[in-house]
Amino acid sequence: MKSKTVLAIASICLLAVGCKSRTAMEYNNMIVKEQKSLNQSMDQTEPNLKNYFEAYQYDSIANVSSRMEAKIDSIIKYINSKPVPRVKQGENFKKAALNYFGYMKSIYTSYKNYGLQTTPQGRQFQLQVMSQVTGQEDKAIADMQRAQKIFAKDNGFKIQSEKKSQSSSFTASPASQ
Repeated sequence: MKSKTVLAIASICLLAVGCKSRTAMEYNNMIVKEQKSLNQSMDQTEPNLKNYFEAYQYDSIANVSSRMEAKIDSIIKYINSKPVPRVKQGENFKKAALNYFGYMKSIYTSYKNYGLQTTPQGRQFQLQVMSQVTGQEDKAIADMQRAQKIFAKDNGFKIQSEKKSQSSSFTASPASQ
């Protein structure tokens, strides 16, 4: 009788761990989906922005950058609307994801502010701001990836890197694969 009870409890524990791992993996994949959506928008926007910068089309720089800010704001609101699953490192991963998207928004904010400047001195100042902001990109990406790796490890699934030109995202797979 005791062995049946122990076996039943062990089975329930394994199911609970499996469910938590699956829940964590689904949360990870939701973040990755948003990251991929942003990367796709960035891939479409960046050539236009480059052309606008080269042609000194300040209004176009500001308009395109404002649209990207709005896109990223919608992603941030969406992530904030999703409750963090009750899994290990869930809050830390969400915070890291929000920091990442906040950083990406700050890039477009700096572009927009550059485009809105009406004086050469204002543009020069905004170029310095842009340089400082974009200089933090590697750190922002690394911080997000580090939190994601810890989240995956602590919740029993693995992540596979998908290299992109701007940033990397990680998709999840069960640890057994």
